[in-house]
Amino acid sequence: MAPWLHWYISGVKRLIIALSVVGAILVAAVIFVVWPRSQQVTEIAAGTVDEVEARQIVYLEEYGVFVVSSDLGPIALSDDARHVGDRVLYCAMDNTFSSPAHGERFDRLGRYMGGPAAGDLGRYLTVVTGDRVLVDLTELALPDRSASTDEPVGPGCVGAEGSPGFYEDGTP
Repeated sequence: MAPWLHWYISGVKRLIIALSVVGAILVAAVIFVVWPRSQQVTEIAAGTVDEVEARQIVYLEEYGVFVVSSDLGPIALSDDARHVGDRVLYCAMDNTFSSPAHGERFDRLGRYMGGPAAGDLGRYLTVVTGDRVLVDLTELALPDRSASTDEPVGPGCVGAEGSPGFYEDGTP
């Protein structure tokens, strides 16, 4: 075979491979954009009002949401410490949330107490319908740092996570 013919055939093969790859990427992109997606969860149930009040803190692990019983009614807080993706855990010993990674601390209502966090814990809208506590996941409010009126009592929890969302040594 002539050298120019060999060069031509190998060039055509490379072109076919390149076009096949580009075509596969385009098909995947169209499927990703056009294909119907499963319904995204926008509202979750945290339990009944009595259950939330009895437990005081309910952690919805799948959604990264704490539901806290308070004088104002149930409130829903994100478990994101608002610093490089750190997650907070609840410490029953001193009634605070803190991040085992970088030490961010928040009071029971999610107000900033210390550490490198950008602000208070994020809040979701909480609605009581009948006796059910529902959390609306469609919008997360990210408040600035606020001054907490509560000071943590004691050194706080350290160590591993016990049950999901709670420190092992401070699990209620």
